[in-house]
Amino acid sequence: MFHRPPRHERPVKASGCSGLSTISKGVRMASPTASQSRMRTTALALASALLLAGCGAGWPGSQPHGDTALTIYSSTDRAQFDDVVNAFARSHPGISIRYEALSAREVYERTRHEIDKGLTGADLVINSSMDLQIKLVNDGYAQTYASPQRGKLPNWAVWKNQAYAVSSEPIVIGYNKRLIAPADLPRDHDELASLLHRKADMFRGRVAMYDPTTSPTGYLFVTQDLHIDRDNWDLIASIGLVQPRLYTSTAAMIDDLKSGKLLLAYNLIGSYALDRARRDPDFGVIIPRDYVLVGSRVALIARNAEHPRAAQQFLDFILSSEGQTILAGHGMVPLRQDVARNDPLVGAGNIRAIHVGPALMAGVDQINRERFFTKWNSTVRASGDIAEKKNGKGQT
Repeated sequence: MFHRPPRHERPVKASGCSGLSTISKGVRMASPTASQSRMRTTALALASALLLAGCGAGWPGSQPHGDTALTIYSSTDRAQFDDVVNAFARSHPGISIRYEALSAREVYERTRHEIDKGLTGADLVINSSMDLQIKLVNDGYAQTYASPQRGKLPNWAVWKNQAYAVSSEPIVIGYNKRLIAPADLPRDHDELASLLHRKADMFRGRVAMYDPTTSPTGYLFVTQDLHIDRDNWDLIASIGLVQPRLYTSTAAMIDDLKSGKLLLAYNLIGSYALDRARRDPDFGVIIPRDYVLVGSRVALIARNAEHPRAAQQFLDFILSSEGQTILAGHGMVPLRQDVARNDPLVGAGNIRAIHVGPALMAGVDQINRERFFTKWNSTVRASGDIAEKKNGKGQT
């Protein structure tokens, strides 16, 4: 029978739009007539307009004719940043904003590729995959900028004045209130493992978590769980026992919880989950009592940023008391001590924040990754998990 002492009785160890600027370069005409020139100009204008529309250029509420066009690559859904971007646009009317919502891996790979090739790309890069952001900084892809807001942030939130946490978000468990009885709700990681063992038939195929093989954010969360307590492999084995559905997006998991396809989802990004819980009486959130993993969206200014000053201004704004207050309205815990908090973490005494810094490089070390996935495959993949083919762009 599955059993081990409760955790609180054991010590806890501490697609691209890059072709936009090259459209005209790819069109060649020999000695065009005036009529041909007009036709080419019209065609290029139409192609540019269509490409801009497809890439989501221009933020609703921003100034479309600003003197400076700030480009942001982010793994955050547009709706989560809508209010803060609009507030910035109102206070900086000379800056228009182009926000591209990508998956966490796309943010990393596209930024790296464009800088390597000398292409114009993002000015500001924001990613929930903290370890990939730290790798970009470590490998020389970020600019140094000492934000005047730095003194208001916790020490763990900034590294080398190049990587800045802009949010603080609990990693939580989501569940369908209509389908799980209150008596069955787990209060911590051990109780979740025990529940899945006791009621494996009930939960089989109806538990979700990130797929770490395809989601860098999911890989970060599960490896940080193991960093806190290696016994979390018991929990992973319990999840594997019920043939979990694996996702690349918190938002997709929440939608399937709502529909009743899922009963429970593990390691959801708190901002999405808490925001949904405020609006949906059938959606519940569990903040584990043994420890609460807290992740961040990390921002950096790209080394080849075309508009570095605009990127600095946006970073300063999102870290300001006004910016942090706006993000708090979307389930993100304020990083600053001078911003009021009303989130469920206020009374939590066992918070484990993932520090922005070089320790995260261990997660991208190839030997460490191979060790993890060898055990992951034998623990979860062997059980016959169900991979959900859902687009996670901007929702990781």
